[in-house]
Amino acid sequence: MAQIRKPFAVPAEVTRYFDGKTVTPAFSWLDVWAEEHAYKFTVAKAVELDVLNAFRGTISQAIAEGRGFESWKPLIQSELTKLGWWGPRMVADPSGEQPDRMVNFASDRRLKTTFWANMNSARSAGQWERAQRSKRVLPYVLYVRTTSGDPRPEHLQWVGLILPLDDPFWSTHWPPNGWQCKCQVRMISAAERERLMGTERVLGRDPNGEEIKIRYTDQVPDLGPDIEFRNRRTGEVQSVPQGIDPGWHTNPGLARTSTLIRNLETRLEVAAPMDATRVLKELWSDPYLRLAPRLPSKSWLPAGHSENLAKELGAVSPVISVTSETVAERITRHKLDMEDFSILPDVLAEGLIAADPKGSDVVRAIIARIGKTWWRAFVTVSKNGYLRATSLHQKDEKELRRQMERAGIKWPFGE
Repeated sequence: MAQIRKPFAVPAEVTRYFDGKTVTPAFSWLDVWAEEHAYKFTVAKAVELDVLNAFRGTISQAIAEGRGFESWKPLIQSELTKLGWWGPRMVADPSGEQPDRMVNFASDRRLKTTFWANMNSARSAGQWERAQRSKRVLPYVLYVRTTSGDPRPEHLQWVGLILPLDDPFWSTHWPPNGWQCKCQVRMISAAERERLMGTERVLGRDPNGEEIKIRYTDQVPDLGPDIEFRNRRTGEVQSVPQGIDPGWHTNPGLARTSTLIRNLETRLEVAAPMDATRVLKELWSDPYLRLAPRLPSKSWLPAGHSENLAKELGAVSPVISVTSETVAERITRHKLDMEDFSILPDVLAEGLIAADPKGSDVVRAIIARIGKTWWRAFVTVSKNGYLRATSLHQKDEKELRRQMERAGIKWPFGE
């Protein structure tokens, strides 16, 4: 009897990345641009939510089930047929900037582009997330030769390049690096890097009979200056490295982490306290925020929301931030983990505000009991008026009481 092979399980990071996006109707592919794709799902000309949700739902199913294009197509055909969108239709630009356009979502070319872009950006982000978690043992990235039969000359020049995962090169050159780009990267150990560096390998011959070689190096080829690309829909101008298609010059996983933080801070500024704490708790459960302490660059992470603290310390905003460096330091030196930091929004929102034991006017101690555990955090106000959480500790009740009494602060929680 022939053995039935089960398909490989799709990594959770891939489905999580895609399902974490919000739907955003768009008339042009330029309306949702570059880093925005890390948290927004869109399909050009899908200006109606029902149509956009049909694409999102079926692509999510395809990713979760490991489907390819041919097995996804009947799913989207069924959904769009129900909505009356399978076939040519006229679509109006909601902004009024462009005339009505004919769109045919039944076109294989359009469907393949939509499916490929979403499937491969999700896989790319999932690979980056896994790489960040495993970089202690696999700290280097090797750019692998594309499987395309007609590779782009610029992309071939990156083949064999070996750089640390946190090298700035990967913030712009993490594949895919253009429409239908099939380039890949592979994580390798320091030992494998040492074996490969400076060597050459012959892969075979091209159609002209020339040898196909890979030379392993840590020297990034100079392809010339970046190209200035102007988004005609938004007017935004960005520098795009040579050899990369505009819009693909970001790392999907890294972009998800940075935009997640940036967009949330804006929302928190005007949020009600209860809503802010709920959103913050959801944020700290997001795997992309949990990667921030692993990154080499310093990030300010939204940690809490307290109007009382803002009033007491004269801050310009009730949003409390903590640096990724502080989180990393607490994890390595004080044996906390990211699960512990997920309670920080509750500590800062519900905790008792006490004077600084050392007497500083710009620092407050925040004391809270969450479940059976006592926590103490310190919050300071910066010179420009922003609230910063500088520490988080689990504390024994007796020890905490003694420390406060030594500082001349009466224990406020009763006997």
